[in-house]
Amino acid sequence: MTPATPPTPPTNGVRLTTSDLVAGEGLFACSLHATSPSVERVFEGLAPLSHATPNTIAFLANEKYLDEAYVTRAGAILCSPEHGALLAARFEMESATLSSEVVVPQLLLTKEPYVAFARVAQVFFKPAHPFEGRSAQAYVDASAQVASSATLFPFCFVGPGARIGARTVVYSGVFIGAGSVVGDDCILYPNAVVREGCRLGDRCLLNPGAVLGGDGFGFAPSGLENVKIPQVGGVRLADDVEVGANSAIDRGALLDTTVGPQTKIDSLVMVAHNVQIGRACFIAGQAGIAGSSKLGDKVTLAGQVGVSGHVTIADNVVVLAKAGVSKGLSQPGLYNGIPARPNREYLLGLAALMRLSGRKKSETKRDEK
Repeated sequence: MTPATPPTPPTNGVRLTTSDLVAGEGLFACSLHATSPSVERVFEGLAPLSHATPNTIAFLANEKYLDEAYVTRAGAILCSPEHGALLAARFEMESATLSSEVVVPQLLLTKEPYVAFARVAQVFFKPAHPFEGRSAQAYVDASAQVASSATLFPFCFVGPGARIGARTVVYSGVFIGAGSVVGDDCILYPNAVVREGCRLGDRCLLNPGAVLGGDGFGFAPSGLENVKIPQVGGVRLADDVEVGANSAIDRGALLDTTVGPQTKIDSLVMVAHNVQIGRACFIAGQAGIAGSSKLGDKVTLAGQVGVSGHVTIADNVVVLAKAGVSKGLSQPGLYNGIPARPNREYLLGLAALMRLSGRKKSETKRDEK
C-alpha cells in the first residue's frame, strides 16, 4: 500500500521567492550555491525532503537524510555549505542523464539550516485564530485594562486590576487572576491559568492547561500536622517564553518564581516555588525542578530529569534523560546518570560495571563446571 501523503498545513497565502531568501543580510541570510539554477522561483510552503514538490522548500541538517536529498523533488534545499558541496557534486554528475523536465533543487546555503528552516516556517505558517475581537461572553472585571487590539474568546475570565497587552489572544476557559499582567502579542490557549499577581512578558505562549502561579508546595511539619506556608510570591515570565500543555510553574513563597527570556518549557513539566531559570533554556517533558533551585543560561534538561531543591546549575549544562541532579553542577558540559555526573565519567563507570558483570558470569560458569 502506498503511504498517504501528509496534509499540507495552510500557509495563509504567503509566497517567497529565491530573491527573498538570498537577499543580502536579510532575515534568512542564505546564499545560492554557484552551480545552482539561477532562475527566480516562487515557493508556497515547506515540506520534508521525501514529500517536497518544486514549489516547496525542504531542508537538510543531518547527514542521515542525504540519500533523500539526492532524489528530492524540492524546488530548493536549505543546507550547510558542506552539505551543499556534496549535493552540488551529485546533481552535476547526474545532470547529463536528467530529463529537461526535472527540476534541480536550488541549494540555499546557510551556516544554520535548521534555524533558517524555522524562520522560513514562521513566515509561511502564522498562527490563525478562529475569533477576533472581544466577546460579549468574556468576563472582564471593570477595573481590568485590556488593549483594544487584544482578542478575548467567549468564557474567558479577566480578574480585577489585570492588564492584557496589545494583540494578545486569550482563548476560552482561560483564567487571568487579579493584578496579573499579560504583555503584548501573547497567546493563551484554552484552559490556561494565570493566577493572581503573575506577570508575562511580550510574545509569551501558554499551551492548553498550563498553570502559572499555583501554590508552592510549602508546609512546616509539626507532629501530625503539616502547617501550610502561605505562598505570597508570584511568577514572572520574561519575553518569548513558551510553556507546554499541562505544565505547572508554582508561585514563590515570598519572592517570585522566574523564567528568563527565550526559555522553552515542554508539556508536563513541574517548576516548583522560587526556582530561577535563566535565558534560552530548554526543559523537556516530565522534567521536575524542586524549590529554590537556580538554572543558568542555555541549560537543557532532557525528558524526565529530576533536579533536587536548592541546587545551582551553571550556564551551558546539558542533563541527559532520566538523570537526577542532587547537587550543584558548576561546569558546562554533558551530564548523565543518578546522581548526575559528567557523561564521560558515567559511561566509563557503566563500561567498568559491564566488564565486571561479564567477568562474574564467566567465573560462575567456570564454577558450575
